[in-house]
Amino acid sequence: MHCNSFLMLCTYRLLTSAAVLPVACYLAWHRRRDPPYGRRFWQLLGLNLPPFRKGKCVIFHAASMGEANALKPLINAFVKAHPEVRTVVTTLTTTGDGVLSKIEGIESCYAPLDQFFAVRRFFKRLHPCLMLTVDTELWPEKMLAAKKYGCQNILVSARMQEKNVKAYLKHQNAVRALICSNLTKVMCASKEDAERFCKIGVPSEKVFVTGNLKYDLKKDSERFNLGREVRKTLQGAVLGAISTHATEETLIIKTYLELLKENPSLSLILVPRHKEGVTLACDFLESKKLRYQKKSELLKLSDFKGGILIGDTMGEIALYFGMIDLAFMGGSFVNIGGHNPLEPACYGIASVTGPDFHNFKNEFSGLINAKAAFVAKDTEELKKICNELLNAPDKTADAGEKALKFLHNGRGAVAKTLSAVEELIS
Repeated sequence: MHCNSFLMLCTYRLLTSAAVLPVACYLAWHRRRDPPYGRRFWQLLGLNLPPFRKGKCVIFHAASMGEANALKPLINAFVKAHPEVRTVVTTLTTTGDGVLSKIEGIESCYAPLDQFFAVRRFFKRLHPCLMLTVDTELWPEKMLAAKKYGCQNILVSARMQEKNVKAYLKHQNAVRALICSNLTKVMCASKEDAERFCKIGVPSEKVFVTGNLKYDLKKDSERFNLGREVRKTLQGAVLGAISTHATEETLIIKTYLELLKENPSLSLILVPRHKEGVTLACDFLESKKLRYQKKSELLKLSDFKGGILIGDTMGEIALYFGMIDLAFMGGSFVNIGGHNPLEPACYGIASVTGPDFHNFKNEFSGLINAKAAFVAKDTEELKKICNELLNAPDKTADAGEKALKFLHNGRGAVAKTLSAVEELIS
């Protein structure tokens, strides 16, 4: 290892060792109203992990809910093909764990924070032969530990933004030594992503284009159809605000109130990304003395007759998609980078985004070109776009059909990725 790379690694280890306990405590405190997270606090430090068992172990890692939804079809296919392999799924959020832990034939736990002892305990306990990580999770300690314990380290549906390339190139020797040389394969979402991974130092023979797993989403038809039954009972159009972040809840409620002036029978289904968003939305509505209902408080779905519904339940996104005509995707009027527009597309729902959608630039660009998604540069344009679409049902339905067609044209990543994994595990 180059001297400069060694010094950077030592510095990184000192910093992560000093920060690991405060960070773990902060995460537990931040999610103190989320009991499942607190009970697994020690797993962030590589403790209280599933027991060691003999035999092959394969780990699938998804940082949060979006990545978990993308990885789910691949995990299902792998478990079906290899029931004899111990399959462990890891994540860093309760929402991600809520998606993955329900898969039959797997075990789940939280991934350790990227600190030397926490990561080494994790690998020593589970001793995986293969680790697959969705998207771009390039953590030095995990890379080095995987190599030490003979675990093949794979990125699937891997993405790399140009701004990150510039950052990595500033420390090219360290990035090559600590990250690039420790990757077994990088299965990229697109040709552009593959070129960027090669640019930062991953050998070209390790880089492949297998497509974006997010296109292989599977419909939750049961919940979607339940939502559709409710939709049939509602008189006017229905706007959905999906995965909103703090401040977007009030933004979308204000937009809804403006839209009501021209469309008095309009309903709003508001689904915040986090519990804090639910509280913010409810507090704002109560301050304005506006009537609303929470999904968790409905005795039965048919009790919702229109107006404002706060989607405060986990794992029911398909239900909410079934209830709406158009989806505003949150995280796009704040510095988050948007959320996956392929999720509503899977159900034939067109989407609207705010100006910041850099996390899903390719997906949104393709949908926008297909006239299946629309960009609002500000709140005035958001109101204008929603007004035009919600007052033209045929146009909205046509955009939804185009969204579904776009999704179908991008499918195939699961089969390609699984084929590559088969070569490695055998």
